[in-house]
Amino acid sequence: MSAGTPHRRRRRRGLCAAALGAYALLGCAACGAAPAGRDAGSARTPAFTAATAPASAAQPSAAAPGGTPSTCAETVAATLGEIAGRIYHAAATGSNVGQAVKRVRGSAALARAVSAGDAAAARSALNSLLAGQIARVEVLRGGRQLAAAGTGAAIAPVTGTIPGTGGGRFVLSVQSDRTYLQVTHQVTGAEVLLLTGSHVVAGTITPPANLTVPAAGPLKAGSRDYQVASVTGAAFPSGALRIALLVPGSEISCPAVAGQTRAAVLGRVGERIYEEEEHSPYVVATVRKMEATGAFRSAVAARDAAATRQAILGFFAAHIHVVRVRVAVAGKLLIDVGGPYALAPVAGTLRSGGRVIGTFLMAIQDDAGYLRLARLFTGAQVLMRVGSKQVMGTLAPGPASVPDRGTVAYRGHSYEAYSFTGTAFPSGALRISLLF
Repeated sequence: MSAGTPHRRRRRRGLCAAALGAYALLGCAACGAAPAGRDAGSARTPAFTAATAPASAAQPSAAAPGGTPSTCAETVAATLGEIAGRIYHAAATGSNVGQAVKRVRGSAALARAVSAGDAAAARSALNSLLAGQIARVEVLRGGRQLAAAGTGAAIAPVTGTIPGTGGGRFVLSVQSDRTYLQVTHQVTGAEVLLLTGSHVVAGTITPPANLTVPAAGPLKAGSRDYQVASVTGAAFPSGALRIALLVPGSEISCPAVAGQTRAAVLGRVGERIYEEEEHSPYVVATVRKMEATGAFRSAVAARDAAATRQAILGFFAAHIHVVRVRVAVAGKLLIDVGGPYALAPVAGTLRSGGRVIGTFLMAIQDDAGYLRLARLFTGAQVLMRVGSKQVMGTLAPGPASVPDRGTVAYRGHSYEAYSFTGTAFPSGALRISLLF
């Protein structure tokens, strides 16, 4: 983890997007746990609940009907349902939401258009506010839609008033249903269905016609057996939405010690988040784009460190989610640009006329970004260590020793541990421990 040029705070947001952004995911909604502004009349998010058990928005959960899960399969599904709830909650209250609400409420052009009842001007103002962040937005005047922008189905709507309009309102969403499905599937490994009533409106699989999906419990869909957990949210612009997680029965397993099941499931989620930083389609596409960029290749071919640095900064400026790049020519370091603590390095090769002119390592995530995501989605305390040195963690200094699996005591608390080994940047083992 050799230090490079400190990356600017401005890029740290994009990095959070990369976190799940590696798959074009939640953007900063996944990374900022800060709630949207709630000043008088500013914005309101719908209540978030688990389908069959009470839950707060900050600590969503899912459970089998009648109370606490009692079997291995129920525990696995309910725990993954809790993760789906956390992802939904991030989409409804994360920093992307706060930024979007602020733009809409602060737009003088939108306020003028709404006050005048000018639909064309309102639509133009809304289009200028999307910023690649708002998936759908509508403004209402006198309770009726005046204008709208954005396309496609969306979830987790937020509503509020538009100042200076005498009652003008908005409803917006920063989360498309497609992105939510993709994120949740990749993080949990479960199939995901979105339902209104008993009707499946979208999903990561196409279920058999007339399939009845229970709120929880076993389900047979075609030739496959699943265990189901459900979470309740809202569709855009309004209306109840049920999120059903279908956990393949073939993938359900539990540790010998029953009490460790929940930690094992959550720990595997943390491991999947890391794996997406290293192997996702987004990562592959980013490497290919860097390899094909002419300015980058030309600078490396000329062994021009300054020009190579500018090409790398160009990736950052283009919002390509790269946080650190290390370039070598003929085995010798040419330049290393980015933050000091990155993880999951991926290699690329630069060629000209079929000849190798250089190689590079890139990372789309830093330690802090991973830590925030793992903490947000699993609720774990997170420790990251190289050898005996803790490079980052939510506990300081953290337990002296953490097992791969099992119980660890620290400062009067007992935790279940799940540890795995990743790769630090540019090389070397990075041990990541999640404590529940």
